[in-house]
Amino acid sequence: MTCQVRPALTRRERRTFRDLPTRLHGSDPAFVPLLDAAFAALMDRKRNPFWRRARSREWLAWDGNRPVGRIGACRDEALFDAVPGTGSTGFFDCGDDPEVARALFDAARSWLAKQGCSRVRGPLNYTIHDTAGLLVEGFTTPPVIDTTWNPPYYQALWEGCGWRGAKDLLGAEGPISAGTPPRAARFAKIARRKGIKVRPLDLARFDDEVARIWEVYNEAWVSNWGHVAISLEEFAFTAKDLRPVLDPGLVRVAEHDGAVVGFMLGLPDLNPAIRRSGGRLLPFGWWRILRSHKRCRRVRVVALGVVPSHRMRGVEALLLSESFQAIEGRYDWSEASWVLADNSAMLNGLALYRLTPYKRWRLYECELAS
Repeated sequence: MTCQVRPALTRRERRTFRDLPTRLHGSDPAFVPLLDAAFAALMDRKRNPFWRRARSREWLAWDGNRPVGRIGACRDEALFDAVPGTGSTGFFDCGDDPEVARALFDAARSWLAKQGCSRVRGPLNYTIHDTAGLLVEGFTTPPVIDTTWNPPYYQALWEGCGWRGAKDLLGAEGPISAGTPPRAARFAKIARRKGIKVRPLDLARFDDEVARIWEVYNEAWVSNWGHVAISLEEFAFTAKDLRPVLDPGLVRVAEHDGAVVGFMLGLPDLNPAIRRSGGRLLPFGWWRILRSHKRCRRVRVVALGVVPSHRMRGVEALLLSESFQAIEGRYDWSEASWVLADNSAMLNGLALYRLTPYKRWRLYECELAS
């Protein structure tokens, strides 16, 4: 196929860019579109504080008048400084056509090189704090909220265009069963003995709670591969968008002597309702999603972090135990994602709760010609 790759600049082209995955993969039962409001918030240059430190370009591949692929590239100054010279690429979608894939990747890599980047990492949409990773195992089950899905052939397209695997991320799944497993209960008891207290998120002091959790978030993940510090403004922007779908039973804060030392964030899996709404909030998508919130039986554990000074004290076990006890009978299944594939401590901890890996995503890197 001969295709042309052009920047998506007009409002109509931006809508085409947003909707292209549905055109390509909407008939696959595992596909879930990105919620249009989430895409709009991410790309809002005026409202989203991320764009104060970043710039991006998006492209569409065309076969005549038919869009056949898309990609985006971003120079995020925080990533560029944390991993010197690194930019990101994301929003990659196309059919099983190596020529189209190569044209898209070439456009993104060429633009990043002109922005002064010497390396590119992806897929990131556009940061590690957003949706990330190429699915390489676990294609037959639908994705849970805010995780990525792609057809199996994407892996060959990426690797055939010169990308090398940099890090694997796992999703672990299992039932939420009655009672805390005995070994996990012992670890949780140790945490209580050391003075750790766990409480639900206080929605009445939402802004203050977000600020305290933000401090833990940056400190707890500072040594993790791929972590890039996030500003309070960005963290609060994301939290504000999440607030309408938060279940207080799924957010737990760990304190020691009044200081926040850890937290757990879970989200109800609203993806079935998002799929039924076609990714649209209007005119009736919002109603389907709110209705689904009450009926949802599945959970995604998005983050579980403890500051370094309080690790190995059972804090993680106490957070999980108290949260799962609070939601017992309300939910019956959970996925914890993402977990670095070489993070044996976290994987062993999740195994205590009978959560076992069942999906794998991969982040790739590519050196850019100087």
